[in-house]
This record gives sequence, structure tokens and C-alpha cells, in this order.
Amino acid sequence: MRRRSSLWVGISAMLAGCTSGQDSTKASVASGLTATASPLATISIVGIDTLSDSAWIRRLQPEPDGGSVAFLFADPAKGITRGLGLVESSGQSVAQLAWPDSVRTFWWSGAHQLSFTAGTGQGVRVVVDAHAAQLEALAVTGPASVPESATAGTPNAAALSRAQAFIDSIRVQPEGTPQGSTLRYRADSIVLAPGDTFAAVHVVANDGHGTTVNPTWYLAHLPSGHMQAIDSLTGQAKGLPPSAGQWGVDGAFYYAKERSIWRAQPKTH
Repeated sequence: MRRRSSLWVGISAMLAGCTSGQDSTKASVASGLTATASPLATISIVGIDTLSDSAWIRRLQPEPDGGSVAFLFADPAKGITRGLGLVESSGQSVAQLAWPDSVRTFWWSGAHQLSFTAGTGQGVRVVVDAHAAQLEALAVTGPASVPESATAGTPNAAALSRAQAFIDSIRVQPEGTPQGSTLRYRADSIVLAPGDTFAAVHVVANDGHGTTVNPTWYLAHLPSGHMQAIDSLTGQAKGLPPSAGQWGVDGAFYYAKERSIWRAQPKTH
């Protein structure tokens, strides 16, 4: 508990002063599009606590220089719903704990600076040095406005419609009507890469009774319309959520699969 306690105690003091097993690299190829996905890290320990098998990553945000990835995680077996962790991109399995729970949102606010809001009611905004050997609060303030980049944007309707047409074709469900299957596949989320050349498309299947299964991530080359699946889970699984996928400034797509973080690099040929 030393690392968690030192950060927590330090932040509390500042507040008082202010306010009173993974697979190896996988390559997928479609006509004109190649996507290679590689695991960055499997998170087994956050701070000094070992995660349970029920833990999963809800959201992530790669650092602009690619040195680390911040992630929001849940561990139902331990009563954690919105903890914030930080892991280096070097592949280590031990992540630093930025905040134990109740994190609302987080974003990279400067060079190596991770900002986040946490708590109930008005909450608090905290800034930490992501590259410090031991996380320490650089600033703690009361509630502050959250930048637009830290909130979910409006999906690109045209790109999502094209993605759905592709899914309808490969799943043989003309106009969304399954043929010979009880599952209807739909593109429920799309994340555009900088430059609007590539996009990541999240697809799930509905069994007709309100249950979603078989989540899958696709990468798409928007100018050509080519799409290629890069990863998936089978059955009723929450470990591949659409909220845990984000493009980095390096042109790679980062996504979470249960307790692991992956990096997919698209190329055209």
C-alpha cells in the first residue's frame, strides 16, 4: 500500500491547503489494407494490488509521445468500478496506480502530465507526472472544466453507415436482416484517426433478446472502403468495449482486451 498511500496522503494534504497470457503479434490482411496488432502489456498488478480475473479495462488514452498508456479499469471482485492506472509501453505487467476509484474522466494536459477528475459531488481535478518513478500530484484543484478532447465525440454518421454496409455484406444480412442466423451484427461505434484516412470500427451482434455478443474491432481505410478485423471475443463479453479504443498521434490504434492493452498499426499497399 506504500505507493498508493503516499500519493493519496500527498493529495489530501494539498487539498487541505487549497480548499481548507496473450497471443503474439497478429497480422490481418485485406485487399489494399494490412493491419498488424501486437500486445503492449497485460495488466496483472496495479500499484501493489494484484487484479482479479474479473478485472477489465473500460477506457484508455495513449500518451502523445507513446511512452505510456493511461487506463480506466474495473475490478468487480474487489469493488473497484473506475480506478485509474498508468503503464509504460515497454510491456511491463505492473502498472502504477494514479487514483483508486471514482475517476470521472482523464486526459493528457501537457508533456508527461496526466490530468483527471475524480470524486462525487463537485469532485476534484488532479495533475500527475506520468514519468515519475513514483506518482506524485503536481497540482490539485477544485472542479474544473474538462476539455472537449476528453469527452466522447459525435460519431461520423457517413463513415458508420459505410461500415454497416460492409458488415451487412460479409455477414449476409441485407439491409440488416440476418439470413440463416439469429444474430444481427451492427457497427455501434467508430473512432476516426487523425487525418481521417483510417478509422476503427467496433461491431457487436444482437441475439434478438437484447443480449450483445461477439464484440469485434475492425480497422477501415476510408478512401477505399476496405475493412479488416483485428481482434474479437466470442460470446457475451464486456472485455472488448468500444470505449477502450483510441488512436495515438503515432498513427496506431490502441485498444483494450480484458486486462491487456494492444497496439494495431494499419498500412495500405
